[in-house]
Amino acid sequence: MLVIVRYGELTVKRGYTRMEMERLLMRAAGEAAGECGGARFEREPGRLYAWGDVECLKKALSRVFGVKSVSPAHVAEFSGLDDIAAYAKQIWGGLVAGRRFAVRVHRVGEHLFKSLDVAAAVGSALVASGGSVDLERPEVELFVEVRGRRAYFYTEVVEGPGGLPLGSEGKVLALVSGGIDSPVAAWMLMRRGAHVDVFYCNLGGTLALLHALEVIRRLLSWSYGYNARVVVADCGPVARALRRGVREGLWNIAFKRALYKIGAEVAKRVKATALVTGESLGQVSSQTLQALAAVEAGIGMPVLRPLIGMDKDEIVKIAQKIGTYEASVKMPEYCAVFSRKPRKWARREEVEEIDLALHDAVAEVVDSARVVKKRELEDFVKSLSPPRDLEIDAVPSDAVVVDLRDQEAYRRWHLPGAIRTDVDDVLTLVDKLGRDKTYVFYCYSGGLSLDVAESLRKIGIKAYSLRLWRTSSPNQTRDSTSQTDKSTDL
Repeated sequence: MLVIVRYGELTVKRGYTRMEMERLLMRAAGEAAGECGGARFEREPGRLYAWGDVECLKKALSRVFGVKSVSPAHVAEFSGLDDIAAYAKQIWGGLVAGRRFAVRVHRVGEHLFKSLDVAAAVGSALVASGGSVDLERPEVELFVEVRGRRAYFYTEVVEGPGGLPLGSEGKVLALVSGGIDSPVAAWMLMRRGAHVDVFYCNLGGTLALLHALEVIRRLLSWSYGYNARVVVADCGPVARALRRGVREGLWNIAFKRALYKIGAEVAKRVKATALVTGESLGQVSSQTLQALAAVEAGIGMPVLRPLIGMDKDEIVKIAQKIGTYEASVKMPEYCAVFSRKPRKWARREEVEEIDLALHDAVAEVVDSARVVKKRELEDFVKSLSPPRDLEIDAVPSDAVVVDLRDQEAYRRWHLPGAIRTDVDDVLTLVDKLGRDKTYVFYCYSGGLSLDVAESLRKIGIKAYSLRLWRTSSPNQTRDSTSQTDKSTDL
């Protein structure tokens, strides 16, 4: 058996463009086949054939951009119709016995017979094996593809992503938050043939970074044929500068503008020619038309927004299809730079004030950004751990103790004097009680409290996580799952 790989949109290309796209598709297919122990390839116009681990190749090659569909198939050389019919009976006789079937034929090349002749001959042979023909409501669909002196027999057509081969349309930098939308936007640019590098601006701690990298890893599992770059930056300096020097109502717009400016500089470093974002018009306050105009003004680089006219349900369906959704909904969300009463627009002079307030912080983030290649991601993830001094065994006498568990767990038992809050409301609590205080957090398993404490450290707040064994009462069964919140793209 082998796997038939059908080309997508590139079949309408001509000349050098067609040759280059086929070369890129072959390179991507070769990398995908590497997950299956390799494959032997054969190419002809409009088709690629792969021999190897058929089940594995079927899955891997159906994730290569530029591929319309794939089919595991039997192949046989023939000299006439009788050979095709005999082979069909050999492989499908048992399958159709007692069942209704339909034969669909596609033929390419010069032959002494037509497609209908092939269908009739194969159908007659299978009726003799106990099947019955039903072209309208078959229980089994059987496909025969005749090309030259070969016939291919298959029953399964697996849809591929289509689009153009990766690398045929230059390079872009995707601003990926780890939420649902931005990975979908990046994937859609991959589908149009662009090499996509990824920029992640971390506002949380190590846990948030690990979650984001898992989303990015799943996204880049589609990036066959390109060793994509992942650029990671600690955006704590921007959050601190924003809260010091920008009016609260403009925080959303100011942060997004800072993100664009950082992204534009990082794009120059990786030689990308455009930014890609996951914005959908009107989805949140910073995605109104007026807000987008304010954040994009003077960036000096195209900003591509493939999701701009899509609603959330459409975006979620694509995220589920490409495999990023489950990781995205586990992404912790922090509101260190979000106002409770965000503005939906900003005047030109306000944009200038934002740029002035954030100029140094933007430069600091750009300078400290780290570039990790796709093939280095696994080792990079293994190297990550939170700062050692974040975790303490006892609560300082003057500290504010904060319980991050749910209301029911808090009601059953909590540390004496502890205040309960949701992770989304941590910054509101800190602003209310005072940024000069010491804060100690605890949760179910210790992961979320470590991350919250680490993220607060980035904006100058003295925060710790209480060691897990101190947070459980003698009668309480500890839940091993940390509380997280669904993330919305910035």
